[in-house]
Amino acid sequence: MKGIVFVLHGRRDRIAKSNFEAVAQLAPVLKKVNLPYRIGLLEGEHQTLETALTELVEAGVDDFTLVPLLLFAATHVNQDLPKRTREILGETSEVAVTVLAPLGTTEAIYQELKTRLATGLAAHPESSGILLPHGTPHYPEPDAELQQIVSRMSQELQRQIVGVNYIGANGYQDFLTAHQMESFVIQPFFLTHGHLVEKISHWIAKNHPAAVMLPTLEDSPVLVQALTERLVTAGCIPS
Repeated sequence: MKGIVFVLHGRRDRIAKSNFEAVAQLAPVLKKVNLPYRIGLLEGEHQTLETALTELVEAGVDDFTLVPLLLFAATHVNQDLPKRTREILGETSEVAVTVLAPLGTTEAIYQELKTRLATGLAAHPESSGILLPHGTPHYPEPDAELQQIVSRMSQELQRQIVGVNYIGANGYQDFLTAHQMESFVIQPFFLTHGHLVEKISHWIAKNHPAAVMLPTLEDSPVLVQALTERLVTAGCIPS
C-alpha cells in the first residue's frame, strides 16, 4: 500500500502553522485517492519523522513517498532524511521509498517570487532585486539552482535579479557590503519567518537601511500549489 510523509523542517521553539495548513488543504484529495499520509518533523521532539514512518508502517504502508516541505536539497534532504528513514524502514526490497525534490524549483514558487519582485521593483524603479535563501556550504547544487532561477527571472522581468545566500557561496553580507551605494528589493527565499530571517533583516536594516524587505513565503497559498505540483508530477494525485 502506498503512503505519503510530508517532511517539514520543524523547530524546537515554534512551528509555522501555515505549513501544516498547506498539508491539511491536500487532505481531501489524498483521501479521494486512498493515500494515507502523515507529517514528520526533522527537528523537535514531537510529531517526528520516525513517528510518521512508524504509524504508516503499522497502517500497512510499504511504498513510501517522502515530500520535503523544504526549498533546496542540502544536508537535511541528502543526509538526514535517508539515514533516519533507513533506521526505521530498513533496506529491504519489500519496502519502496521515493523522495521527491524540494519545492524551491517548482514553477508555482517561481511564479510567486517573480510576481512579488515585479511588484516591488515597480514601486522602486531605481532598485535591483535580490533572492536570498538559506544556502549551504556543503553542496553546490542549491546555489546552482538559485542562479538558474535568478537568470531566468532577470530575463523575464528585464531587471537585474541577484541570488545571494545566508551561508555558503555568494554570501549576502559580502554582496551588500560591496554594493553600499545601490538600492535593492530583497525577497527572503524562506518558507517560514523565524529567528534566521529576523537575524538577516536586522543585519540589513543596520548595514543597508535603504533595502526593502519583502515577506517570506510562510503565509502564502503558493505552498499548496507547489505541493500539488510535486504530487501531480510524481503521479500521486491527478492533475
